[in-house]
Order: sequence, then C-alpha cells, then structure tokens
Amino acid sequence: MIRTPARRASLLALWLAPFALVAHAQTLKPARPLEIARVKGDLYMITGEGGNVAVYVTTEGVILVDDMFYRNADDIRAKVASVTDRPIKYVLNTHQHDDHAGGNAKLLAIANVIAQDNVRSNLEHIKQPYYEDTPGTPIGLPNITFSEEIVVRLGGKEVRARYFGRGHTSGDAIVYFPELKAVHTGDLFLGSAPAAAGAASKPPGASIYVDYAQGGSFLDWTHTLDGALTLDFDTVIPGRGPVSTSADVVKFRAGVETMRTRIAEMIHGGATKQQVLTVFEMDYGWRSTGCPPSPPTPGCLQFQQIDSLIRELSR
Repeated sequence: MIRTPARRASLLALWLAPFALVAHAQTLKPARPLEIARVKGDLYMITGEGGNVAVYVTTEGVILVDDMFYRNADDIRAKVASVTDRPIKYVLNTHQHDDHAGGNAKLLAIANVIAQDNVRSNLEHIKQPYYEDTPGTPIGLPNITFSEEIVVRLGGKEVRARYFGRGHTSGDAIVYFPELKAVHTGDLFLGSAPAAAGAASKPPGASIYVDYAQGGSFLDWTHTLDGALTLDFDTVIPGRGPVSTSADVVKFRAGVETMRTRIAEMIHGGATKQQVLTVFEMDYGWRSTGCPPSPPTPGCLQFQQIDSLIRELSR
C-alpha cells in the first residue's frame, strides 16, 4: 500500500475523529427536561428549553415546526413518540437561530428540513455578532428551501409556511395550520404570561430582538406581522411563551410600533446612544449595564446590536 501525504492525512483524520466527537460531547450543556401538551386537535407543543416546538400528527407521519437546540433532538423525538407511533417526516424552521434550528443536524437523518431561502444562506455564512448557545455545535442546513411560500401535505393534512418579510432575522417564516386556524410565529411574536405578583409588566413587544447581523429589521417588523395577520387564525404558538391568540399578536404589533416610534423620535431629536439605552433598559427591560460590547453574550444581544438599531432608525 502506497501512503501518499493526502492518504496519511485522511488516515490521521479518521483516527482523530472519535476523539473530536468525545471532546465536542464534553462541551455540550446538559439538556433540560421537556414537556409536551396538546394545543388543539392533532397539534401539540413541546416546551422546556429553547423555542417552542409544534408537533402536527397525521396518519402518515409528523410535521415539526422548529427543533430547539442540538442537545434537545433526542428528547424531542421521545416526546413525539409519547403521542404517536408515526415517524417525523418534515421539520419546518421558522428561522436559523440555534434555539430553534439547532436540532436540524440530527433530524436531517430521518426527515426533510424546510426553511426560507435566507435561513439556509444565514446558516452557511454565519456573521457576528451572532450568539450560538454552544459554539461549534454541528449545523444542519435545510435540504428544502422556498422563497415566499411552501405547502406540505401529509396524511390528508396541510401545512403552509409563508414569508412576509424581515423582522427578527431576514428569513422569518410564519407556519400556518389552516384546518386548525393556528399559526407558529417563531420569534416574530413572543407570548407573555401574567407578571408575577409585585413585578412590573413590560409593554407588549418589549422583548423583541432584532438580529441585524442576520438581516433583521426593526422598521420592517410590523409590516411583516401585518402580513401574518392576513391569515385566518385564532390560536398562536409563539416563538417563546404560552399559547396565545390573534388578539395577542395585534397587541404585540402595536407595542412594537409604539416602542419603535418613540425611539426613532428620540434619535431624530438628537438623543445620545446612552439616552436611548437608558430608555430601553428602564422602560422596556433591555439589559445594557454590565454588558460587554463583544463577544455575543446571553442577555446582552439587544445591547450588542444597538449601533445597528440606531443607524436603521436614523433614516
């Protein structure tokens, strides 16, 4: 056998691969326990860590919307198995953040993963500042993409993924279950539970995160929600938070517009960056005090893209 330099390199890579997998496994955070509950009909929601996962059961298989972190994929499969013996056939990503699409890398082995064109592009060319919960976690690229709309039909049921424009990122999709008059919004809409006793409640829409590094837009956000609101739905699975209603989305949209208008007026009126940050922190709950400018840091992501936000609202 002739061992060329290229062959020696290949053999070395094969020998090192198991060690690399062990090292990666050691860096993964432990997964939190997940729960599954029925939303309506054959539609369920998995919660516990990362973004909410929708589970739509049909006679021929299961359609998921989002798949949390990489570390949650096995538990998601177990939760699906607790309500049906049908296999997972499709996963629709609402966007590319790893708390919503991190499980792609594992689920691609058993299902087709579908996302808007920009989601795949963003995953192929991740730009900073971008917070990955566990840097280096394998990325699963969607193997089916769409521009404006895609329809998945399975077991006599239909699911539609629609792209109405930018907001949280450049690839946000609204996933519509027409038979149930339900939608999954991803992080374009965030549900909120009643504030704890004695705690101040935030205005609707206060917790949004505009990921400018991944093509998000504060200016376009409400226009994108307007598109979503043209759909006929009454039940909402939000990117995070409890199951909500279409009326909650309307309130959330109004809150985003009110917040954006206020901040834009401050900027056009000559407010300093610090004055803008103070309003975000005191009135909307955004954290800036103690946040480093980089690297991307949990709890500080909104602050770390404030310069991009001010530039957009300065137009």
